[in-house]
Amino acid sequence: MKYILGIIVALIVIGAIAGLIHLYRVSRKNKKEMAQYTGKSAEVTNSLGKVLVVYYSLTGRTKGIAERIAAKTGADLFEIKTKEQYPGGVKLYTTSKKEIKTKQYPAVESFPDTAAYDVIFVGAPAWWFTVAPPVFTVLEKVDFLGKKVVPFSTQESVVGTFFEDFAAAAKNARILQHESFNNMGKKYDEQLDAKIADWINGL
Repeated sequence: MKYILGIIVALIVIGAIAGLIHLYRVSRKNKKEMAQYTGKSAEVTNSLGKVLVVYYSLTGRTKGIAERIAAKTGADLFEIKTKEQYPGGVKLYTTSKKEIKTKQYPAVESFPDTAAYDVIFVGAPAWWFTVAPPVFTVLEKVDFLGKKVVPFSTQESVVGTFFEDFAAAAKNARILQHESFNNMGKKYDEQLDAKIADWINGL
């Protein structure tokens, strides 16, 4: 019994150490990426026409990126809201994982009307290395025929197959260059604005 318990404890410790090493590597990579935007212009010079930013945000991080994009492009904002709130704690992870596995996505309050727009940014947090389920709900419903669609993600570490899954689900969309945003904290706000501007100017 003690032998088995020892193995379990050892596995937990090894897992924790591996997790910390992964987070350290991700953090170092993120800081290196943001450093290249230090001192760069945060001005957007690319005219995209009529723009809509559609987003889902549980914690407010994706909302923050969406608002920055809207401010730089003069876009309208549309927030995806689920009819029922996600549970907190561990149940959030088990619920969202089940939705992704079964492709039974949550009902949302309303869908964006994209008819009047030339370019549509669509943002979501990366959950379980893919698109957060509420955005899949919208992608299943909305037809992007004739529209340029620009996906973006927010995440703690890696995006996984987020953008491949997004492109596969966005019906008839002309997908433009995506971008991903790791959660870096306020001290990187200037670099974040420059990164967003650089991305938009390249579309």
